[in-house]
Amino acid sequence: MRTEDRESDSQRRLEGIVESAMDAIITVDEQHRIVLFNPAAERMFGVPQAEALGQPLARFIPERFRRGHDEHIRRFREAGVTTRTMGALGAVSGLRANGEEFPLEASISHVEVGGEHLATVILRDITERKQNEDARILLAREVDHRAKNALAVAQSLVRMTKAATKEEYAAAVEGRIAALARAHSLLSQSRWQGADLRQVIADEIAPYARAGQASFKGRAFTLVADAVQPVSLVFHELATNAVKHGGLKTEAGSIEVSWSIDDEGQLEICWTERDGPTASAPANSGFGTRLLDDVVNKQLQGALEREWRPEGLRATIRLGSTMFKPEGAARPTPQEERPTPAAAPDGKARRILVVEDETLLAMELASALEAAGWTVVGPGYSLAEGLALAHANEDLDAALLDVNLSGRAVYPLAAELKAAGVPFVFCTGYEMVDPEGRFIDAPLIRKPVNFQLLNRELARLVAA
Repeated sequence: MRTEDRESDSQRRLEGIVESAMDAIITVDEQHRIVLFNPAAERMFGVPQAEALGQPLARFIPERFRRGHDEHIRRFREAGVTTRTMGALGAVSGLRANGEEFPLEASISHVEVGGEHLATVILRDITERKQNEDARILLAREVDHRAKNALAVAQSLVRMTKAATKEEYAAAVEGRIAALARAHSLLSQSRWQGADLRQVIADEIAPYARAGQASFKGRAFTLVADAVQPVSLVFHELATNAVKHGGLKTEAGSIEVSWSIDDEGQLEICWTERDGPTASAPANSGFGTRLLDDVVNKQLQGALEREWRPEGLRATIRLGSTMFKPEGAARPTPQEERPTPAAAPDGKARRILVVEDETLLAMELASALEAAGWTVVGPGYSLAEGLALAHANEDLDAALLDVNLSGRAVYPLAAELKAAGVPFVFCTGYEMVDPEGRFIDAPLIRKPVNFQLLNRELARLVAA
């Protein structure tokens, strides 16, 4: 009786350990049927113990891995090895009840009890760790890319700057590098989402203008990230030229910078100098002039006009709609260029699911899509909300999916949409998505969003 009591106590302690373990513990018989499924496994896979018992272990493994998994367990048993420690099997994939795949770390052991072989696996969800590792890799790549790009631009400025003396050369290089640095600071503050147009211009004029010499007029606009450094360089060149030859050379001189949207939907920025020396076109085009022309016409895909008036230079810069957006509003798209989705067979507007975890961006996306003729479902702000909206709306025509939803990948939702035949577009700031190549045909729109391009991609998907 004492022996039985000790065995009973030992059994209760073992059951207590299994029940309270943080890792999932699953035991299977020789037919790979589950005979033990602890509470941690219930939480991990979203299946109650009563439902899991007797089920094949393959139920919790993505279908494409099931055959290899069964073969792996068979070889493990025949090899005579009793245990393999956590991590020794490498990262494996699990399948939750809602269809979501997730990465796992596993250990395995097997014993023979009463002539029957039992295998026990201990599983640890490493989703967060994997996401953190991926984020670190992505961050390292992004930092590497931006650092190399900044160094390349600085190197070009150093090589191409010309001056009559060493002192003038040093001042010119220092000023241009400082302009890049100021633009970089603005981008960092906005997490590379863009910068306020007025702030960009004012920052470049401030080192050269006396109090009251510069004035600004125009509503708030945000430059997209790719336009911030080029625009900074443009106004740096205009300001340094005004110091040498124009409206900032004398105390009586002044500069007015104004901007508005023209009839073609472009952002028109006017630089007007007054009360400086008489303006005249330069006899020769130096590096600064060529830099202005190339940056505006090529990098910014805009246009630059100069008017040499007796009272001072007047320069007009026009930027296309892809380079800016009004503050707090969707980027304007000329009506004749806006691709609108084809009507559904019943004549109603097409329905699009929007899933985006940044509230302001989600609102902006919804507003722009509604303006383009879509009926917006959502927005959903998390993976769970996105899945719920998809399940509740079976008549979706398309979807717009942010890739990272507060640390959770959107891929389980993408997989469900793909299986249901619903086309979708990824909208993300990442350079690379879907490393496993499951959604290689899905279009990718990078943030900040070019709404004209987004509308074209959605119209193409619907037409297909």
